[in-house]
Amino acid sequence: MEDLLSPFTLSAYRSFPGVAEQCRETRLWVRALVRDFHDVAEAVEMVASEFFSNALRHTASGRPDGEVDVGIVALAAGVLHLEVIDQGQATTRAERQPLDPMRPGGCGLVLAGALSHGWGRVPAEVDPCCGVHTPTPDDYTGPMVTWAHFHTRIRR
Repeated sequence: MEDLLSPFTLSAYRSFPGVAEQCRETRLWVRALVRDFHDVAEAVEMVASEFFSNALRHTASGRPDGEVDVGIVALAAGVLHLEVIDQGQATTRAERQPLDPMRPGGCGLVLAGALSHGWGRVPAEVDPCCGVHTPTPDDYTGPMVTWAHFHTRIRR
């Protein structure tokens, strides 16, 4: 029987408690997973940290007993896919705003866009790869997947 090659070179998923101290743990976990992808490792780590922080700040994940789920998949074709899943019920929405050097903070999603090949948010019920251009209803309060793609030259 012929061995079939998997299209995945990395597939990992983990839940983190929804507290600020876990942002560091998320970065360390991501760093350990993507270190072999040295051309995008720092970018993936930084974007994961930003998405995690936004989940705490803007969703029910930051409430007591909240959680944030993080997934990473690397494809043999040279794409690394990051997902951060929040618990929904956003009280405020994380939106990309015009860059204002005088405003503290607020640059994270601009950086995510600059560091990744693309990023977006879709309801957790929608496949992020298929629902990239699916508009989210304004009254949707369920869990959201914030995703980013990174192109890498590294093949494992």
